[in-house]
Amino acid sequence: MAAIYVALFITRPWEQLWPALGDWHFERLYAVAMIGTVLCTRGLRHIGASQTLAVGAFLGALTVSWAFAKDPSLCWEPYYTYLTLVVFFMVLVAIVRTPYELVFMVACYVATMWLYLAKSLWEFFVHGQHRYDQGVIRLVGIESTFGGPNALAMSIVVSMPMLVLLQRVRRDFCCEWPLRYEKWFKWGLWSYVVLALTSLTMTNSRSGMLGFVVFVLLMAFQRRNAAGKAYCLVGAIALLALLWCVLPAEIQGRLRTIWDPDAGPHNAQVSAEGRVEGFHAGMTMFRRFPLSGVGVGNFVDYRVKAVDGVPLQAHNLAGQLLGETGLCGAGGFLWLLWALVGNYRRVKAAANRNCSATSDTLRQFAVAAQASVVLLLFAGLFGHNLYRFNWLWLAAFGLVAADCQRRLSKEKRDLA
Repeated sequence: MAAIYVALFITRPWEQLWPALGDWHFERLYAVAMIGTVLCTRGLRHIGASQTLAVGAFLGALTVSWAFAKDPSLCWEPYYTYLTLVVFFMVLVAIVRTPYELVFMVACYVATMWLYLAKSLWEFFVHGQHRYDQGVIRLVGIESTFGGPNALAMSIVVSMPMLVLLQRVRRDFCCEWPLRYEKWFKWGLWSYVVLALTSLTMTNSRSGMLGFVVFVLLMAFQRRNAAGKAYCLVGAIALLALLWCVLPAEIQGRLRTIWDPDAGPHNAQVSAEGRVEGFHAGMTMFRRFPLSGVGVGNFVDYRVKAVDGVPLQAHNLAGQLLGETGLCGAGGFLWLLWALVGNYRRVKAAANRNCSATSDTLRQFAVAAQASVVLLLFAGLFGHNLYRFNWLWLAAFGLVAADCQRRLSKEKRDLA
């Protein structure tokens, strides 16, 4: 049921695919059934864990921000969205209890992204669904919430470390599968590479392309010895050079605006400057309301009325976080990140002591998840991704991985 919910949450069929589902809130009915099943069969777990408390603290900070918001009526939608993410965080922590189940949920996530990108490309090439923005044609997703070109590019880049994880643990994960299923899984992973790179290119997202460069460099520097890092770095540079050569001239010109504003249309430079202006707008709100910000979901409204009159979001994580939630939200979010990274560090440290295939799988997951967090933070330089689902999904998986590694260490000590 959780795997199906992951697919529903990413594709959001009630927004574009089958809008009739939105009339009777199919997703809410399904979520209620899933939560009821979890409570009756598994119950809640890790209520007192640091990660769970951090998630609750950030939710509390959003509640404070709502209580002191400039326009409380604008808070409900983003607050409700985050509340559903917190509930699903508890569901994931309750149901995922083994390394195999952890990798299985990651595989379901990547499989859903495969279907999402395949359908998006189908709509682009067959039905002409796109967005003409900043003088270029841009691929969009099959839903409205995360379907914008930049948000879609972010989704692709953040999913790439999980693809690498599945490739690295594929043999252990599929060891009990029939041989033909294992082959399909292998080719499915390679086909996702093609879908992801094609889709990322078609979004014409400069931030997405930069995120992919960061991803490639992160993968290159994951080698433990200097020679391996150098070898992978050379390979990464060669890969990026090859990709640059095969890009259409139109996309190359747009990417050149990153370091040469005169290489592309004027609106590309305006877009980049708008992110800086959005950050300054967020800092203005923070200085005026340092504790609670202007309120969850109030950024655009307050910016228009009392800052610079521009009806745009912050387009960066720091401006959104401090502008909307103030120090309360910043403290809760930093605690969430601290607990998340702490779990991954404990998983890797324990894996270095426990030499087993299962521990290595958990270590590989921790490495991939940390890379996803870095990519999310990097994407936060160019986009307002504070309420994005990836933060809490990675937090839930990190808590589960740490618990699995702790139990493996305990079993090893008991046997000794």
